[in-house]
Amino acid sequence: MKKKLLVILLLCSSLTLFSCSSQPDSNTAYKDPSPESIIYSEQWGNVPVNQIVVVFENGVDKPTATKVLKQLGGTVVAEQAFINLYQVETEYTTESALLAGIEIAKNLDGVEFVFPNVEIYNKEVKGTPCSPLKDPIFEDERNAAHYKMIGMENAWNIIKGSGINLNPVNVAVLDSAIYTGSDEFNGNVKLSGDKTDEPQKNDNIILNSGLSHGTMVTHVIGANHENSGMVGIASVLEDKLSINVKNLFDDKESYEETEINEDDSTQKVYETNGKAYTLKALAYLKEQVDSGATVINCSFGPVAPSDNNEWVSKAYEKFFTEVQKTNPNVLFVAAAGNEANADKSKGALNGKNYYPAGLNLPNIITVGAVNTDGSRANFSNFATEDAEVTLSAPGVNMVVGVDKDGKPVTSSGTSYATPQVTSAIALIQSINPNLSAAEIKDSLIKTSAPGIIGTDQSIPIPEGMGAGVLQVDQAVLQAINDLRKQQNLAPYTMDELLDMSRITLTAEGVGKEFNLTSHIPSAFSGQTDVKITVNGQHALTGDSTQNVASGSDANWGILLVDDSVFIRVSRADNGGCAYLTLKPADYDLAGTWSGMATLVEETMGEDVEADKSAQITLSINSDGSGTATVEWVTAPITVSSDFSSISFAISESAYGLTSTGVFDGSVMEGEQGLTMSGTATFTITGINGSAVYTWYANQLN
Repeated sequence: MKKKLLVILLLCSSLTLFSCSSQPDSNTAYKDPSPESIIYSEQWGNVPVNQIVVVFENGVDKPTATKVLKQLGGTVVAEQAFINLYQVETEYTTESALLAGIEIAKNLDGVEFVFPNVEIYNKEVKGTPCSPLKDPIFEDERNAAHYKMIGMENAWNIIKGSGINLNPVNVAVLDSAIYTGSDEFNGNVKLSGDKTDEPQKNDNIILNSGLSHGTMVTHVIGANHENSGMVGIASVLEDKLSINVKNLFDDKESYEETEINEDDSTQKVYETNGKAYTLKALAYLKEQVDSGATVINCSFGPVAPSDNNEWVSKAYEKFFTEVQKTNPNVLFVAAAGNEANADKSKGALNGKNYYPAGLNLPNIITVGAVNTDGSRANFSNFATEDAEVTLSAPGVNMVVGVDKDGKPVTSSGTSYATPQVTSAIALIQSINPNLSAAEIKDSLIKTSAPGIIGTDQSIPIPEGMGAGVLQVDQAVLQAINDLRKQQNLAPYTMDELLDMSRITLTAEGVGKEFNLTSHIPSAFSGQTDVKITVNGQHALTGDSTQNVASGSDANWGILLVDDSVFIRVSRADNGGCAYLTLKPADYDLAGTWSGMATLVEETMGEDVEADKSAQITLSINSDGSGTATVEWVTAPITVSSDFSSISFAISESAYGLTSTGVFDGSVMEGEQGLTMSGTATFTITGINGSAVYTWYANQLN
């Protein structure tokens, strides 16, 4: 016959050591939920959808409780008798069913309270991956939506992850001059060409923070991604990217709104109306080709589609055909134009009524504009008959600059969809400069998305808007794998290359002490150095630079002082990084806490058994003093100076045995407020026994 020890307490009250008769509790105290049953609830966090916890009032016996619980249609899978708690497993599969079941259980006879089997959260802080869209203006999802739609961030990451050697690429922009008031070209991208000190105006009113049309177009291609403003899609090429801007217009540009629906702000499109003539444009295009440009952005065109444009269109067609013969690697990217309307009674291209867009040739790509949901922008021209719109890109309310106050400058038009494609071509040409214009065009068509899949709908590419929506990441992946094929190497998947650029950072701990972990999923060479930098007062343990193999971690310990610190980890092989901010915890522990200890391990003599669980109640004062009660034994508590951890010791002597246990716990902040959890280790002298418990306590008030 065994004597049953509840941690340090002899539960039998007899004065004779062997006269207590107590059988081990045969009931299961807890059943783990199955992983597939876990759902996320806004109210409760992560919970098993098919489990309810019901606590009955004292005095309700087990047969009565079991009978009452049958009304839930579930099965009792675990019981904690000391607080009259039952774990019920149901057939519920949805959050609404779970919530309804909880409401039903609350109204059952004898039920004291009901709740789902809520998760206890570890105090883990996850870092944020570094992103080209880290600048403040892109914190607004609407501003970042265009770049995310075309896969820009993935494109950058797979370029970095591949370890590929990039080649210089020359981009030309035939547009208006660059406004020197822009500070977006002070990075590593090489900018040359025509500039102006005059801000863009209309009737002496500065438009778009003074940025010219050509400036905003060029921003989309090469704006410095290291400042706090705009991000150029091709700026990841750094000093491998050269952009030459040629002013096609005189210095007296004006701006006129196209015919729009005044109630629809997304239709506001500004067209340049400076003086420029066909002969001048063709001459400048030839000059750019002769100067070594391999991709030329043409965000210009006639006033509107018209039969009167046929002969001019034929001149452009002949020009592009001749360039194809002499320079087969040069691509021209043209804006489809902004003269259409919602019902498509305007804006139809037929292959003869517009220029330079709409021509069906191997070395020219015509770009239409779509909304971020994939539908055609009402203003975007479209292809009919023999015309071609090759593909589309987002072009409505796109960020094209930043004003002096750091606020985004946005605009709409095929003019800003076009440089997105120009940027994609620049990336591809830098990866493989031997590709012909026709090969790149074909790749962009094949890798474009045939539509956009949203949260509640799927919109296929609209008729007349090309093969699909530009996908820069897929086009870049194709270029990398084409090179690997030439080298008889297996192709990469998108995930493989993304893993080669990724790095994670997590901090786990409480109060002022944290363990930092940085994980490298994969590396091109199988390993890379990981460097940590910390800004703020702290003490760091572990080498600041550690060599990490693929699939392994770098680890540090950090002790904060009084203020928050900013932590950044980076990969040496490709610059991938992650960051987070840590601050010391400042918890208000005052109040009443309730929980339990659960036995996980014991070493006892044949006649003694530790109890499976014990009720814990904590009473904490605002100054950190207080008491802990385990069953009926009370002891003072000790709270750490930063209110992040708590400990207390309980000792009891009876029947010749002395049991002493120390409870150590840490405070964590989860979905449902503060929780303490930890371990308790008891040494029971007289039999050389021990018992180990895990415990938790939730703050009730």
